Amino acid sequence: MFRVRRKASWLMWTSWVQLYPEYRNGINSQCLNRVILITRQVFRDLRICDTLAERLVSDADHSWRGCPCGWGYFEDLCDRETGLRKTQLEGLADCAASALATRCVNTAEWQTVLPRRVGDEKSKERYISRLLGNRLIDPFAVMQGFIPEIAESLGDQGKTLVLMMDQSKIRDGFECLMISLRLGERALPVSWAVEATQGPIGFSVQKKLLEQVKMLLPPGINVLLAADRFYGTAALIGWCQRQGWDYRIRLKDNNILHHEGGQITTGEAARAGLAQLLNARFNEQEVTTHIGILHEKGHPEPWIIAMGQSPSKARVLDYGMRWGIEALFSDFKSRGFNITKAQLSQTDRIDRLILILTIALYWAISTGMKPEAKRNQTKKEARSLISFFKKGLRYLLNAALTLASIPKLWAYLKLVGW
Repeated sequence: MFRVRRKASWLMWTSWVQLYPEYRNGINSQCLNRVILITRQVFRDLRICDTLAERLVSDADHSWRGCPCGWGYFEDLCDRETGLRKTQLEGLADCAASALATRCVNTAEWQTVLPRRVGDEKSKERYISRLLGNRLIDPFAVMQGFIPEIAESLGDQGKTLVLMMDQSKIRDGFECLMISLRLGERALPVSWAVEATQGPIGFSVQKKLLEQVKMLLPPGINVLLAADRFYGTAALIGWCQRQGWDYRIRLKDNNILHHEGGQITTGEAARAGLAQLLNARFNEQEVTTHIGILHEKGHPEPWIIAMGQSPSKARVLDYGMRWGIEALFSDFKSRGFNITKAQLSQTDRIDRLILILTIALYWAISTGMKPEAKRNQTKKEARSLISFFKKGLRYLLNAALTLASIPKLWAYLKLVGW
């Protein structure tokens, strides 16, 4: 009995470290790894009875420590049209669950929790490496199993799908251009491209991603694209117009426009106090658009927003919905998986790493949507509950500790507005 209680204390301490990573500070990494290894053997060491022990070990391989309810991830992937084989789906589910458990992209840490029966750590290392290098795993094909469901659910509610496009640094020399879908004041990854560059990614890559996203969306659904001023080009605006998409795209202050028989730059229009420009044409282009301008007190720069509808203050402020993708990048980086710490140097491997993190992110956000019992909250506490990602992550890790069931993916989607 003493042995069981001692193991239970190790178990609780390890789970506390996982739920609150700040407690890792000052902990010897070798000691922590030893604790994790002991925890992985808890069910085997209890020896309650041979039959029960074997069942627990089997469950542990799919829903314990390294894989919080990972068997559920695998079953969900099998039900989706991804075009992947069972072994590939198992690999994605196992790695996504390991990413959730460790909250990092360090594959060495994944190896300590990877829920697979392989010989040694080197075998696990090779397994993860083969998965990231497997060219048969196409992120776009996998997203075909996820995005239509979300889009149809939001479309059934009569909502306009808000897409956001932005670029972020993955690591030195690598940039990621991503298109995401707004959900619950946050964003979900839809399509992405990783390029070995230090500058902005051009329209040719933007167009490729947009075409992929268009294929993922059901026909007849209303779409609005929001993008920062680095994407405020006649090419992008013209593409949106041809697809029948609405848009809120910020422009730089040096764009030359033809308006009412003369020329004016966007910066000059803002300084003149104009609130709108109707049917303004880009210089030496055949693309015409409406432009709304808003310069609020306390803001150093005005918002100069291209849009497909007649400008108004409310429509200019629609551009603020773009900030959801900033929170998404934060979940991928410092507040979540620390993707900037990845040591990968091939763009296709980084693509598949983002795919694994996207699946993990989907489960964390979906689980975090679960309604909570109402209670008196301070303003600070209420704000902290906005993050579905963090709330869902803690719920999943706790479910791994208690072997509790988790909600079906997107079970609470219709309760959340964009």
